[in-house]
Amino acid sequence: MTKTDDGQNPNEATRILLEHLRRQRPGGEMPDTDHASYVGEETGPKADDDPAPLWSSETTFVFDRSEVHRQIRLLAPATESHEEEPGAAHLPSEENTRLEKLRWLSRQDPAKTLLFGTAQMRVRLDVLRRRCPGFGSVTDLVDRAVALSIHTKTPLSIPPLLLVGPPGVGKTHYSKALAAVLGVPVHAWSCATNSDAMQLVTGHPTSWRGSRMGHLTETIVDSPGASPVFLLDEIDKFVTHWAEKPYNVLLNILEEENSRALLDEYVRVRFDLSQCIFICTANDLSALPEFIIDRLLVVSIAPPDRDDLIAIARQIAAKIIEPLAPAVAMPEEAVLARLARGNPRGIARIVRLALGFAAADGREDLAIADVDAAAALAASEPERLPMGFVMPMRKAEAESARKGDARNGRTLPNERES
Repeated sequence: MTKTDDGQNPNEATRILLEHLRRQRPGGEMPDTDHASYVGEETGPKADDDPAPLWSSETTFVFDRSEVHRQIRLLAPATESHEEEPGAAHLPSEENTRLEKLRWLSRQDPAKTLLFGTAQMRVRLDVLRRRCPGFGSVTDLVDRAVALSIHTKTPLSIPPLLLVGPPGVGKTHYSKALAAVLGVPVHAWSCATNSDAMQLVTGHPTSWRGSRMGHLTETIVDSPGASPVFLLDEIDKFVTHWAEKPYNVLLNILEEENSRALLDEYVRVRFDLSQCIFICTANDLSALPEFIIDRLLVVSIAPPDRDDLIAIARQIAAKIIEPLAPAVAMPEEAVLARLARGNPRGIARIVRLALGFAAADGREDLAIADVDAAAALAASEPERLPMGFVMPMRKAEAESARKGDARNGRTLPNERES
């Protein structure tokens, strides 16, 4: 029997390697695989072409390369290597496109870095707690999860969150700020404008026109770590075409058992999204089905009180004024209190407009009058004119009659609009 360079039986070397990988992977398990892509078999890529990486305890697999090669073999049995191959002549164009995607996927590293809590995270969370006081309960929840990760030396685990509150309280801003505190990328999708839930989550089979890999699965492949933040903004407005039930699709990622083996229907490969952090936002909880609410940790975000709004106004004003200093001064407390009458979303707009009023008067300090003028301008509604250049017939006739009466020295009461 052939020996390895160190005199070991190759089967014994294989057994030792696999045992090492099982011990190193969190949970002590290898992904469900035929091992072809890790130790080299006739049916899979050769070990010389695809050397088996030694995963550390700080990495996890997000997909199984052997599944990718299995799909490649099904499409093009004669082309199993990693190198770029021409398309299979016998395949229709959409399957050739899928084959190229699978070849791309086979060259990606399935190992992603796990996210562990650190003392620095807790310091940054304390800063975030002061910056976003209305989200204290969420920050506290994450802080406890970070503390548990530090204490147990296990990856950070945060349940899928649903932040519910009125528009303008800063739910989206907070979610992105939280991702920055954790040091992970954030990928945001507006459910109000997304027209295809399957494309977002699972991708489409090639029988669909314009089919492609799912956004979530493609993103986790490109991500440097296993725990990016996926932000599903305004999930209560997730309405797509009539034949689709978007909330049913979300069960694939909100149920941990499902997210561990999410099947991308385009490449037909399973992905592990169980380490990802899912944050959803909504204005109206009643618009969501119960089975979705049941799978999310719902946190109600109350509108900020006066003190919170003043603190928020100070932060917003400082962020806007900092690049303009020293030409513009930080507002006084009375001006900040006036700014705090608006919601967080509108404060930034009013500050910018108010700075324009002050600059027009040659002043570097904002006055309450500047804020009042800016607030009035921001709240003004222009008259809504009809589409195009043709006025409604009744209004045109009334205008013509009024002008004729004026020439005759008479005035008529305003026409009552129909």
